[in-house]
Amino acid sequence: MLAFKTAKTFVFQFILQRRVGGKPEQLARQLPRTLHHAASLSRRFSTTADGPGLPAHLVYKPGSINDSATLLLVARSAAQSNHADPQFWRQCSLHAQRLLGSDAKLQDLASFAVAAVSVRHHDNELMYNLGDMAASAAQQGLIDGESLVLVLLSHAQLRLRNDRVLRALEAALFELLRQSRATAECLSSSLLSLAEMHVEGCLPQDLDDSSSQSGSRAELIDGAARVALEHLSFFTLPQMCKLLKAFMCFRMRGDRQVSALLLGIGDALGRQPNALTAGDCACAAKAFAVVRVHHERMFATLAGRLRDKDIRGGLTPAELSDVLYGFAKFTSQDTALLDLLSVQVRRHLHALDVSLMSSTLASLAKAGISCPVLTGRAVQMLRRPTVTTAAESQEVTHRHLCDLTQATTAELSALTMAFGKFQVRDSQLYETLADLFMASKSESSDTRAIAILDSPSLINIIHAFAKVHIAPARLFSAILGSLVARPEEELTTRDAVKLLHALAKVDYEMPLGFRQKILRVLGPGGLGELGVFELLKLAAASRKLGVDIDALETQVGAVLPNEPQSLTRESLQRRPAVKKVRRKSARKQKWTW
Repeated sequence: MLAFKTAKTFVFQFILQRRVGGKPEQLARQLPRTLHHAASLSRRFSTTADGPGLPAHLVYKPGSINDSATLLLVARSAAQSNHADPQFWRQCSLHAQRLLGSDAKLQDLASFAVAAVSVRHHDNELMYNLGDMAASAAQQGLIDGESLVLVLLSHAQLRLRNDRVLRALEAALFELLRQSRATAECLSSSLLSLAEMHVEGCLPQDLDDSSSQSGSRAELIDGAARVALEHLSFFTLPQMCKLLKAFMCFRMRGDRQVSALLLGIGDALGRQPNALTAGDCACAAKAFAVVRVHHERMFATLAGRLRDKDIRGGLTPAELSDVLYGFAKFTSQDTALLDLLSVQVRRHLHALDVSLMSSTLASLAKAGISCPVLTGRAVQMLRRPTVTTAAESQEVTHRHLCDLTQATTAELSALTMAFGKFQVRDSQLYETLADLFMASKSESSDTRAIAILDSPSLINIIHAFAKVHIAPARLFSAILGSLVARPEEELTTRDAVKLLHALAKVDYEMPLGFRQKILRVLGPGGLGELGVFELLKLAAASRKLGVDIDALETQVGAVLPNEPQSLTRESLQRRPAVKKVRRKSARKQKWTW
């Protein structure tokens, strides 16, 4: 404010000296005119006394811009204001290619491309020219880290696949790592952009050519992890989170170098708990769970941070799902924290789509958190119609975003298993889920999803319905028919035990062809790999379904020599549960003795 007043005083003094000449007798006559002229000048500045003035993209016309600095200022101003006028951006793009069309200005052109891409403006000519400039600079070894970051970021946001350019940029990043010229921001941002393109399928196929000097993608990731671990003290917290997101997208499980880096990042996060935001907690929990690296101190730090009400309130629905996934993957026993997170899920329930809802409920079910209020509301919500258009969402406020017809087979399976673990006995809901399984198609063709799913996934679907003792006839018949048509090697002994145990819960009458296949799978050679509990489950299920399995009684006798030899229902059934008697109050006990 003081700087503004000083500038305003200088402007007034300048105007008064030019127009008034410093004479006191003319000051009173010229003051209104002087103030009007000063106001017109102040409107030309970007800041006024009342606040910010007009944005740069509303002050300048793209056709009148003749220098690159003003063009970048206008582009960034339009991007910050989310100005998405196609004609405006097309004119800016033409001027950018004219003004910045040289290798010396690659960084400026990449900055303009990032600003244009941020408002979803897609100009093929601009992007291919930018790619050619970047590839040429990379081959000559002239590309710097900041330009590399901007070019990769623009390609990642547009999901643009240009194999020649992306291979050159990967080689340039590998060379920067080899020469120790990659900064922390360059390494983390570039690797994250490559990982996001890997998820979208935009990266070219790894040639894995040993004769190439650039190395393979696996060598690039391994080298990036090694460099980041050696210089971890130079990385800020946001840059560490970018590394976590990158390795999560690449799904680098079991890699020794990546695991060591994540352990180092976990130690660094544990030393600064108060600096963690809600997004940082979600990113760390999901990344460690996906890469399968358990860090006790880091998860304890996250749990303590998430107990803060403000931090939990700052979680978006997607971040809340990531946090629950991370804690459930390692079977966290912090029930108090998980209860608090389940309450937060109830608040965001109407903002969850089917992917987030299936992931969230599956994580809560895996962690063993019983939340009847949440599951009841979820069931009631799934019965209501979903939002189809923007006009309907304004007219009807109670509609939600979770459309089961848009769910994939994996999401439907996770949702069914979650409701089964929660023991939600709603026949109408399970009939709807069964119909959706039957109508589900493959993403790449019109083939039914049941025909192309692997055997463990099909068995999990039956297992989910059997948890609540519901057996949809059409769905079970289609799944068993698909299993019969598959090779016997695809159905393992443990999967067969799991399937028989599920079918026994609902007393399902197996077809003759499937019964014969099960008997072949459960031969004498396959029973030896089963444990005690699996043998007992198989014995009980076979007895209930009337399936006579050879060598089963002999195998049970070898494992449990003190068990009765006859596998009758009496020898395998559980002890009768003791009927619970409600305790009387002390007052009634006093007078009824």
